[in-house]
Amino acid sequence: MAEEWFERSFREDYVLVYKHRDDASADKEIANLLERLPIKRSGRVLDLCCGSGRHSRALARRGYEVVGVDLSNVLLQLANEQKILPNLHFYQYDMRHIPFREEFDIVVNLFTSFGYFSSDEENAQVVQNMALALKSGGEVVIDYLNPAFVEANLVPHSEKEVGGLLIEEERWLEAGFVKKRIVVKDKGAAETRVYQEQVRLFTVEEMTAMLQKAGFVNIQTFGNYQFEPYQAADSPRMIFFAVKKQDVADKRD
Repeated sequence: MAEEWFERSFREDYVLVYKHRDDASADKEIANLLERLPIKRSGRVLDLCCGSGRHSRALARRGYEVVGVDLSNVLLQLANEQKILPNLHFYQYDMRHIPFREEFDIVVNLFTSFGYFSSDEENAQVVQNMALALKSGGEVVIDYLNPAFVEANLVPHSEKEVGGLLIEEERWLEAGFVKKRIVVKDKGAAETRVYQEQVRLFTVEEMTAMLQKAGFVNIQTFGNYQFEPYQAADSPRMIFFAVKKQDVADKRD
């Protein structure tokens, strides 16, 4: 079976491409999240698509019992190398197939770690899995891009140099997705490495419908990490906060 784009992309070069996304920025994002949201102040947290564990570490430092899950061996190795707290654990799973059932008080899915799959059914299954992983009354936070903002502010081409590598990025919209082609070149070498990313552009109405179908209520939508109200035209993010219904039946449709 051919590799899916996310199986190839989230490896060593990914860390360089997104080097600006570091522990300091993650710590600030988590601090804002906990300050601005009516979120539980203790309990077990599932960091779904934890990557190298930036947000997991920030949550663990604040006393939560944190489980970070990701598909990438490379990123999980980095996460484990920096695992210095006993209340933090990492596991490898595909977010479409996680085994957790009513185990967590909070699920977080941050830094646009949603909408990776070609079919809407697979993406909706991820939301359902978040609900299944939560205890009754548990809370979810999904940090997702705002499609209208992406369309209005898309940068078709950019270049940067990181660690002796030239990184070129091309971005475009196609069939309901925002797509990115990343070319990594070693300076002075002929070899290039090419990656592609894609994220489904779900509207706020579509995301809300998925959350409702999965059994979430009290859905709130924020437009940035200052947790100001979502504005369709100019909010850079769509950050969803919702609660799992107390009486939801934890079973697949």
